[in-house]
Amino acid sequence: MSFSDQVKNEAARIEVESKCCGWAQLSALIKANGSLEIVRKRLALKLVSQHATVARQIYQLLKERFNLLTKIMVRRNMYLNKDNYYIIKLPPQKGVKELLINCGLIDDNYSLNDGIEDRLVANQCCKRAYFRGSFLGGGSVNDPESSYHLEIRVNKKDYAKKFADLVADSFGLNFRIRSRNDDHLLYLKKAEEIVKVLNIIGAHNSLLEFENTRVVKEVRNQVNRIVNCETANLNKTIEAARDQIENIKLIEAIKGLDSLSPSLLEIAELRLENPYASFKELGELLEPTLSKSGVNHRLRRINKLADELRDERNLSS
Repeated sequence: MSFSDQVKNEAARIEVESKCCGWAQLSALIKANGSLEIVRKRLALKLVSQHATVARQIYQLLKERFNLLTKIMVRRNMYLNKDNYYIIKLPPQKGVKELLINCGLIDDNYSLNDGIEDRLVANQCCKRAYFRGSFLGGGSVNDPESSYHLEIRVNKKDYAKKFADLVADSFGLNFRIRSRNDDHLLYLKKAEEIVKVLNIIGAHNSLLEFENTRVVKEVRNQVNRIVNCETANLNKTIEAARDQIENIKLIEAIKGLDSLSPSLLEIAELRLENPYASFKELGELLEPTLSKSGVNHRLRRINKLADELRDERNLSS
C-alpha cells in the first residue's frame, strides 16, 4: 500500500458526525468523482473511486445518512495496474434533486454550480469536512522518503481557484495551481504544509509517520552533508600537502634545505615527516606552537620560493 493510499484509508474511516459536515464532504466528493446522468428524463448520479474505503464512505453517506437507494459495483481495470475500482450509483428517485441542491451542485432550475456555496462551509468543522472530501476524491501525497508533494486534482480552473482561496483564508495554506491536459492540479511542496493538511483531514497516524520519516531523512541528509564537506576538506588538505612536499623537494634538489631560514626549514622538515597532517596539527608540533594561519603563512613562502626557482629554470632553458 502506498503512503497516499494509507492516508486516504485513514481519512475515509473518520465518522462524519454532523449533518452539515456530511453535506460538505459529500459535495466535495461528488465534485471530484461524480457525474450527473439523465435516465428516462430523470436525474441520476454516478461516482467512481479507486479506493474501497472512499467508496464505502460515499455509500454510507448516501444510503445511511440520507436514506437514498444506492448501488455499488466493483470493476477491474483492464489497463495499467489492473486494480479494482468502485462505481457508486444513485438511480433516478425522489430526493436526488434535493440532494444535489443541498450539496450545492445545482439550483432549482437544474443549472450547474461550479463554485462552493458559502452555506456548505459556514463552520470550521464543515470546511475541514469539505477539505477532507476534496482530498479523498482527487488527492494524493508522496511518500516522504522520496519527496514532499501533495496535490488535489479538479476539472475546472475556476473551481481550483475558489478552492485555493477557501483553504488559504480558512487554514493559511497557499496551494499553487498548474494545468495538465484537462485537469487542474492544486499542489504543495513544503513538508510543514503537508503536515498541516494531514492534521486538517484527520489523518493523524499518517501525520506521525510522515514526521518520523522526515526527521530521519533530514538527520541522514545532514550527516551526509557533513561527511561530504569533511571529505572535500580532507581532499583539499591532501592535495595542498602534496604540492607543498613537491615544492620542498624541489628546493632541496636545487638549493638545499639549508638555504631556507630557520623558521621555514623547521616547517619544511615537519611537513616532510608528517605529509597528511593539517595546519593545526603541524602548528601543535612546533615549539613554541604556531597558529594555523602562521603555518599557512610559512608554507606559502616556501611555495613562492619554489615557484621562483621554476621560473629561473624555465628562463635558463
